[in-house]
Formats: sequence, structure tokens, C-alpha cells
Amino acid sequence: MNESGFLFKRRKGLTLLAALLLSIVILVVDTNSFTLNPSKIGYSVISTVQIGFAGVKHFLQETANSITELKRLKSEYEALREKMEDYQVIQRDLVNLRSENDRLRTLLNLTAELEYRHIAARIIAKDPSAYFHSFTIDKGSRDGITKDMPVIAYQQGFQGVVGKVLETGPLTSRVLPLISANCYVSSRLQSSRFEGLVQGSGGINQPIIMQYVVKTAREEIQFGDLVETSGMDSIYPPNIFIGRVRSIGSKEWEPDLELSIEPIIDFSRLEYVVVLDIQSPFSGESSE
Repeated sequence: MNESGFLFKRRKGLTLLAALLLSIVILVVDTNSFTLNPSKIGYSVISTVQIGFAGVKHFLQETANSITELKRLKSEYEALREKMEDYQVIQRDLVNLRSENDRLRTLLNLTAELEYRHIAARIIAKDPSAYFHSFTIDKGSRDGITKDMPVIAYQQGFQGVVGKVLETGPLTSRVLPLISANCYVSSRLQSSRFEGLVQGSGGINQPIIMQYVVKTAREEIQFGDLVETSGMDSIYPPNIFIGRVRSIGSKEWEPDLELSIEPIIDFSRLEYVVVLDIQSPFSGESSE
């Protein structure tokens, strides 16, 4: 690299140095006599250096203060973030608590309308598959539950059939749900009063089937008609809703209609149920 190239690359630094020297000269030149004072030159150089050191010191102090402030702000940010996470957890818990209160209030509304002794229970175990034959509740023989007691629930303003007690233990019971293919319920259409037998199809998202409805009922059955228990067996009391008519089918050679029914109870959202003791009139008290 030649000398001219070296100077060109450092032209800014050299220009600054020249300006600094010129300023010193101007400060120390006696404008009246145009003579130089060596002591003034020395003092000016020292003053300039002191100013430079003071500027560097101030810059370092400001930098240190900024670093300290950043650390403090970061600490405050972390604390606020933790509080925000705590508030979010509290908010989620509050939402869950409100939902739980709504479900319990709904359950209370159901039990207030019942004519029979009843035991409220919570579902504590389900078959995770779409096809299940039973689920477990947290009440058993110690609470007065016996085999074949009807089980109902309350959803969207309707008392609906859930199933019946399959077996009991001291503290828990197993329930056969309405949607199980092994569950049968004597039923009738609420408006036209035609009777039949409802059987589950085995799937949690599948319709249940109402069989043995006479063909002459076809003209009187409408889409959306409510189906309820008939009370013609010894298990389920009358007038408990089962579902709504979704389709009507029959084969030419068969004497009966077959109705596809959408259950009133959404079993995928079922959490609380009520077990009925229809042999005992309601005395105003229930087991919770």
C-alpha cells in the first residue's frame, strides 16, 4: 500500500487532528501581538485532554447506569410476566369454576323437579373408545343404589334418559348407557302417542333406533318429534325424554316402522347424572 493510499484511508482522523491543533493554536495565540505563549499551549493541551477524559468518564458512567437500569427493567419484566401467568391461571380456574357452578345449578334444577328419591352422582370413568358398554359413577350401594335403577341427566332444559345401573359396589356403580346395543327402553312418541322399543346402536355419535312402531303411524310422525319413556316396564318412569326423530324407515315386507332417534343427552359432554329410586316417593331429601 503506497503512502497516498494510507493517508486517503485515514483522512477523517487526520482532519479531526488538524482541527484540534488549529483550535489549540487559536486559543493560545495572543491576538494583539500574534505571539505564542508556551505555558498557554501546555495548559490548553492538558485542558483538552482533561475534557476528553471527563467525556469518556461520563460516557462510561452513563453506560454503567444504562446497564443497571436494563437489568432492573428486565427483573421487573420477569416479575410482571410471572404475575400475568398467575392471573391467567386464576382466570382459567375462575372460568372452570363458573362452568362447574352452572352444571351443578342445572343438576339442582333437575333434582328439584323429581318426584322420586334420587342420588346425584359424578361420572369418574368412561371407556375412551367411541363404542362403550358402561361407565362408572362415584356412588354405590352405601348410598342406596341398587341394580337396574334408572339413570337420567339434565341438558339444555330436558330431563333425558342416560341408562340404568348395571352393577354396584360399596362406593361406585357401573351404568349401562342408552346408546349401548344392550340397552332397551319402552318408549312412545310424545305427540302421536305411538309406542315402540328403543335400542342403542353402540356408538357415541350414532343415532339410536326405535323399533316396532306400527306402519299406520307414518302419516302422523314428523321430523323432530320427541320420543319419551312410556313407563310400560318396571325400570324407567314415564315421560322422561329419550330423543328426537331424525328419519323414518321401513321395508315393504315388514309390518313395522323403524325410526332413527337422536338422543336428547349428548353423551360426549356428560359429567353428572341422577340415579332414581322409583320405588320410593320423594320426601324432599336426596343423597348428594
